[in-house]
Amino acid sequence: MESKPRRPRVMDVARAAGVSVATVSRAFNLPHTVRDEARDHVLDVARRLGYTPNPAAKALRLQRSGMVGAVFPTMDYGLYARMVSSFQRRMSGHGYLSVLLTVGFDNSRVFEPVRQLVDRGVEGLVVVGRIDDAKLMSYLIDKHVPTVCTYSALTHTPFPSIGYDNYVATEKVMQHLLGLGHRAFAMFSGPVKGNDRQQARQRAFRDALERAGVPGEPRIYEDTQGYSLDYAIRSFRAMRESHPEVTAVVCNSDAYGLAVMGEARRMGLRVPQDISITGFDNDDFAPLSDPPLTTISTAADRMGELAAEALFGVLDSGKPVEDVVLPSELVVRGSTGPVRSAA
Repeated sequence: MESKPRRPRVMDVARAAGVSVATVSRAFNLPHTVRDEARDHVLDVARRLGYTPNPAAKALRLQRSGMVGAVFPTMDYGLYARMVSSFQRRMSGHGYLSVLLTVGFDNSRVFEPVRQLVDRGVEGLVVVGRIDDAKLMSYLIDKHVPTVCTYSALTHTPFPSIGYDNYVATEKVMQHLLGLGHRAFAMFSGPVKGNDRQQARQRAFRDALERAGVPGEPRIYEDTQGYSLDYAIRSFRAMRESHPEVTAVVCNSDAYGLAVMGEARRMGLRVPQDISITGFDNDDFAPLSDPPLTTISTAADRMGELAAEALFGVLDSGKPVEDVVLPSELVVRGSTGPVRSAA
């Protein structure tokens, strides 16, 4: 049986180039410390021999793992999948392996899984939303772990953020619906505990109703356990029984919006003639529904790319990460229309 050719080693390059092993090592790992002619000569010899450095050995010598962590609530939604994909693609281009951790929607309860991720050597983190856990904040700061928060435009936090203003995004939805003449609303929300995104959206919903002079307590149906479509459907049925006057439903995810729309049609309601429905995130399936779903577009791919570039910048050269506020766009489609006049 023919033996497999031995892979060239650093000492082979040193011998062929007529330099020391240390010079070869510096040419690859610390090129700025080697004269241009010597470095070019070493790299040329290495190419001819087919030598490439072992990335794991390099990371060990430099006490670098080459890994970054991506801490996301779930991969059940297309929005997060697109963010992770664009983040991972960019980090891979910079030579980093992305390790994905899903932790649910309550950012006040992620200390232990994030600690385990950091203890396993990740050099930086990208996180969805605000880190509310003081213990986790202190841990990441003490460990000097560069951390970038995404999906929210945050203030008064030790970590930079790359995202959009969830409050402003919901304001756009409410202005649209109020402009169509709606005065009876309901909101279908995900859990607010440890979830700054849902907190901001609920606050914007309440404030918009108050500014518009809409009487009564805002009707908010909050799924405290997550984003169950069954919960949205059951809650919509209950809402129709207790508040049949509602003409506009604001859903804090496209999945909720489509679930509510489907149930409304099963109950004999016409969308948008009898009831207007909005979503959030502009997932791929939002324009494919019947009618197409009015929603908020949040540029998930761009968020992932910017987070990767920011994290790489601080890891590679210590470049400070600046906050980035991305625009949110109201995408008006067929699921919203003018309120029907009373007969």
